[in-house]
Amino acid sequence: MIHVRLKAFHAVAKYGGFTAAAKSLGLTQPAISLQVQALEKQYKTELFIRRGREVVLTQTGMLLLNLSNRYFNLEEEVNSLLTSIMQLKSGKLRIASDNAPNVFPLTNEFRRSHPNIELSVIICKHHQIEEDLLDHLVDIALSDKKPSSDELEYLEIGEEEITVTISTTHPFSDGTSLTIQELNKQKIFFYKDVDDGIGEIEEALTRSPNFPQESIVTFDNKEMVLEAVAHDQGISIISKREVQHDRRLVSLPLCDCQLKRIDYLIYRKDKRTSPLISAFRRQYE
Repeated sequence: MIHVRLKAFHAVAKYGGFTAAAKSLGLTQPAISLQVQALEKQYKTELFIRRGREVVLTQTGMLLLNLSNRYFNLEEEVNSLLTSIMQLKSGKLRIASDNAPNVFPLTNEFRRSHPNIELSVIICKHHQIEEDLLDHLVDIALSDKKPSSDELEYLEIGEEEITVTISTTHPFSDGTSLTIQELNKQKIFFYKDVDDGIGEIEEALTRSPNFPQESIVTFDNKEMVLEAVAHDQGISIISKREVQHDRRLVSLPLCDCQLKRIDYLIYRKDKRTSPLISAFRRQYE
């Protein structure tokens, strides 16, 4: 009973009147008045001075408001804690990615730490990732491209050196690394998406000194790039995680390249404190 009456008092003090307090609590104005009157009668004290529709806190009322602020703030914290615990014991985290080979390595730790959370994964293009995040169709995204929308936030969660993918029969395959200069006279295959263009790393490489831009050939299908390289038609710049299981291919680091392939965790700014997203972020902070 004291909780109900204290809640009514707190709402009147917070919103400056009985009518506004009633609206905030979804009750009638007479119901709020009765609860406050019952509280005053119970402790034989006056909490408000009524001046028509206006109410002013008495000295006792101001002291009680300080306590009720602490009381209801603590109640909110307790509710948030218990809700978070409940959600981490069950729930579903929807993940989008534009790079299938990266998804499971980047989610392994979360799967081990939260075995009761169901992870659903979709693979799509980068522009679709942003649309799905903004439309609340997915909760987080894993990508090697930064988001462009101001409503999205990102966190760097991993990096990888730039590697050159070649076939195991290529003359370079006996080496341990390559330089940009050595790429001259090599046909270089890039994957170019119809909507997103070539990747950020590939675009940055083309601006590097000595990079043989005239040797670039683009395909709109990544499988065609891999097959062309596997059949020794040329070389490519692909994440080693994408080719490590193909025994026809080998990846060599581009030793004089300062660029790094960065993995980003992307989510809506207004969802950064949600329990599941916070739990996923904490792995990398």
